[in-house]
Parts: sequence; C-alpha cells; structure tokens
Amino acid sequence: MSKRYYGLPSLTTLAAFESCARHLSFKQAAAELNVTPGAVSHQIKALEKEIGVPLFERLHRGVELTPAGGELFAVLASSFSQTASVLEKISSAPSDATITIGTSAAVASLWLMPRIGRLWQAHPELRINHRVSDRLHDLDRSDIDLVVRYGNGRWDGETAIQLFTDSVGPVCSPEFAGNHAIRTIRELPSLPLLQLEAIDTGWMTWMEWFALNGISTARVNGPRFNNYSIALQAAEEGAGVVLGWSRLIGAYLSAGRLVPLGDFFVPAPGAFHLTWNSRKVLDPSVELVRDWLVEAA
Repeated sequence: MSKRYYGLPSLTTLAAFESCARHLSFKQAAAELNVTPGAVSHQIKALEKEIGVPLFERLHRGVELTPAGGELFAVLASSFSQTASVLEKISSAPSDATITIGTSAAVASLWLMPRIGRLWQAHPELRINHRVSDRLHDLDRSDIDLVVRYGNGRWDGETAIQLFTDSVGPVCSPEFAGNHAIRTIRELPSLPLLQLEAIDTGWMTWMEWFALNGISTARVNGPRFNNYSIALQAAEEGAGVVLGWSRLIGAYLSAGRLVPLGDFFVPAPGAFHLTWNSRKVLDPSVELVRDWLVEAA
C-alpha cells in the first residue's frame, strides 16, 4: 500500500477503521459506508498489515480495539471532528462572490443608481460591480451576472423578467415650453429636436417615435448626442426638445426641471427587462439581487 504525502496510509482504510472503531462492528461500519462487510474487513486487514500491528481483537460476538487501535482511534476521531467543524464553518460563511450588473449608461444613471444604494445598505456583505456600456455586445460577457435590457423580452440564450414598461414623449425646459407652445405633433419637426445617436439599436429615435404616431417626416433638425444624460442636460438648458422616457426621467419631471411639450406621450413598444444566461445556475447571492431589482421596479 502506497504512502501519501504525510506518510499516512490510504484515507479509505483510515475512514473504514474509524467507523469500525466507533461502532465496534464491521457490519454497522459497512452499512454506514455503503459497502459490504467483506470490503470493510479487507480494508482493516490491509491497514493492519501496513502498520504492522493488530488494531482489533476478533471476538466471537464482535470486535474490540487493541491498545494500538484505541490510540489510533482517539487521534482519528479528534482529527475528523475538527475537519468536520472547519468544513461546516466554511460552507456556512457568507459568499464573497462578486455580482456584476450590466446596463446602458442611461439606465445606470437614471434608474439603477438611485435605487441600488438601498440594496447596498440592506446587504453590505454583497460585492456588486457595474458594467456600463451602450454597446449591446459588451453586456453579453460571461462575467456579467444580470443585465437590464430594453426590448421585446426575447433574447437568444437569455432568461428575462420584465421590470417595467414606459412611455415616450417630447420634453423640454419650462422656459422653452413657454416660448414654443404647439397644438399638434405635426408642429414638432419645426423645432430643434435633440437627437441621440446611441450605439444601442434598441433606443428609440425621433424618426421611430414619429412613425409610432403615424407621422412621416423626411428629416429631424437639431444637435446630436451619444449620451442620453447629456441630451437631457442640454434640454434642461433650453437647447431644444428631447424624447423623454417617463419612468427614467421621473426625477426631472417631478422637480420641474423638464416638462412635457404637449400631451403626446405614447407607450414604448418594448419594455425594460432583467436578463441572465439561461445556461447558468444562479448563485443564491445573484438570486437575491435579481429578486431585489424586480421588487424595486
């Protein structure tokens, strides 16, 4: 029988011996180890042969430990007990896994960040990272656990839970609205319309919004931005009209920093969803964050 790194016999034979010594029965040890009594007897004989001393006295109605067997059992019982305690402590310790949430820049700044602080306070043991990108493929990385996406709820290889729907319409500063009162949607193309050149193709453009309202327009005039938060800031400063997503810009509307330009909000064709890789089994900590975000929505 080959020795291990610490000069110990096979751990299988030691486990068999410890069980036999605890029960003082080869038969009960075999039942505990889910093997035959013959297999247990073979393990004990192999161990006794290797160390060169008998560990049990075979009696007519059972076995008893020899002095050497008693000494070995005391050491093994203590060692196995300490090992079990350490394993229990390790397995019950809070997970230190990092949970990564992926979002677009607009969703991160306007919806997630105003809410995520409450999660940090409620669960300080969680380590939450954020990956913010307006490039859709940047959010498909394997190290991202949860993603907030806008769309129809169907993405290949992704499980999705709807967070919230939204409505979209023209908003501007109160001063701009006072100087540019309009009566119909058809008057909007004559105004400076702040355009978002988002890399995320799911983000609605002015042309798409007009099409939702049954209006055909050849062009849209106004400055272009590649960041929604900057476009909102420009609208707040009176630069023109921006498409407002009512749930995302709720803080702007409630504070009066931006106001609707007419009563022209329409339901967005898609919704915001929380998604994750369908092939992955979610860690309990990820499930906790998932459920918290759904509740926060």
